[in-house]
Amino acid sequence: MLILPLHRPFTRANFPFVTVLLALANVFVFLALQSGDRAGLEKLRQYYLDSGLGRIEAPAYQQHLRNTGQGDATAAFAAAGESERLAYVGMHTLTDVTFAQALRSGALFPDAGTLAQWRPLRARYEAMQDEVFTLRHIMRSSEIDPWRMLSAAFLHGDVMHLIGNMVFLLALGLLVEGAVGPLLFVLLYLFGAYGSSAVSLWWRWGEAGGGLGASGAIAALMGAFCLVWGLRPVRFFYWIGVIFDYVRAPAILLLPLWLGWELYNLFANQNLGIGFDAHAGGLITGALIGAVFVALGRVREEFVSDYAAAAAPDTRWEQAQQHLGRMQLAEADRLLEELQREQPQRFELQLARYRVARNSGRRDVLDQRRRELLAASADTVEGAQAQAEALAAIDQTGDNIDSAQRQSLTRRWIGLGALDAVEAMLDRPASRQWPQDTQAQLWFELSLGYRDRQARPQQARVLRALIERYPRQPQADKARFLLEHELAAPG
Repeated sequence: MLILPLHRPFTRANFPFVTVLLALANVFVFLALQSGDRAGLEKLRQYYLDSGLGRIEAPAYQQHLRNTGQGDATAAFAAAGESERLAYVGMHTLTDVTFAQALRSGALFPDAGTLAQWRPLRARYEAMQDEVFTLRHIMRSSEIDPWRMLSAAFLHGDVMHLIGNMVFLLALGLLVEGAVGPLLFVLLYLFGAYGSSAVSLWWRWGEAGGGLGASGAIAALMGAFCLVWGLRPVRFFYWIGVIFDYVRAPAILLLPLWLGWELYNLFANQNLGIGFDAHAGGLITGALIGAVFVALGRVREEFVSDYAAAAAPDTRWEQAQQHLGRMQLAEADRLLEELQREQPQRFELQLARYRVARNSGRRDVLDQRRRELLAASADTVEGAQAQAEALAAIDQTGDNIDSAQRQSLTRRWIGLGALDAVEAMLDRPASRQWPQDTQAQLWFELSLGYRDRQARPQQARVLRALIERYPRQPQADKARFLLEHELAAPG
């Protein structure tokens, strides 16, 4: 599920300088400071295996699991192969604070000789860890380190992790920074990072992992946005499975949706390696801070109220129609293009843009608009007929529209009742190249379309044509049956 407020465009007047600086800081940390970490981690892994440190610490880790009462983990660890055990301990020792402390106490080693052998190897290993930027700043579970709780909010695991977070930061930062001002926005971001980290530590205390990423602090922006904008209608984009659209709703309604989604995943998808706990903590922290901002009157009413007009009825479609009626094609196309970016699934916008291109006489634009119209999903007979007109024009130019698209159009037109367009499609030379069973089936579906509309003479004509053209296809037998038993009856 994706819900992203897109209520205002970036302009010079409302440019969110602090938001952009925070985004640039995240990008700088990833590209400049974390850039060599993959090589550093590989160097660590190789040293851990080659130096013999792993073979010393693997039995110690198994003893640590026993000492901490992790019976299932102890059994699984003992059953694994040696290489798997070494790799597992090598990864967990990077963030397992409890294990590192137990190692330093010496209690996990069988004798003083093993401890003496371990110490210089471990010292070298920890010195190499300090060379890896991410390991110096990642938040580690079971450790309360105020610096790491903040610095981890500027780290990212990979490029997609960074891009996803920065998209949300810019979209939310525009709306929240403008509503509360740069100073309060910075405080919100920093306290949001601490709040999300604190909840994550509480939830994961005793585990061996760590956390990184700006998503907890960004979740705080989400929570604050919901409270600061409150009941004001805002425009946002949503994407759930294969369904997506732009809608307008009060901002406060997004809080239970966002929080419910994070809590659901926290319990249902615990193995995804995503910090849903930090996200939920950030949302709650941000909502509380946002409520304080509202209570103290620290919301810029001129910013959040300035767009109240956005909730008024959208008249751009009506304006575009007026421009079309006056043959002001450039003005109409500008409005239609703007609407189409916001509502890409709205067929009548595609149809109107096609008509603008047709009336303008611009051949290059018209050819493109024809293809865009055919790729759209018509929802009226008028739309289907316009698609048929566009297809006929494309066929005259000798350009190719593939069979799959033609068949899809045919079936959609049958459903809409544009049956004349369907007959024209089936009579085209390109359609005659389809497999005969496909042609016969579409002719039969066309006959059923006429039956649904009580057009008995047209239905009978199509059934006879089907029998004449495809006498050996199974659909011909169905056609004969209908002609003899259903259409032969008076009615």
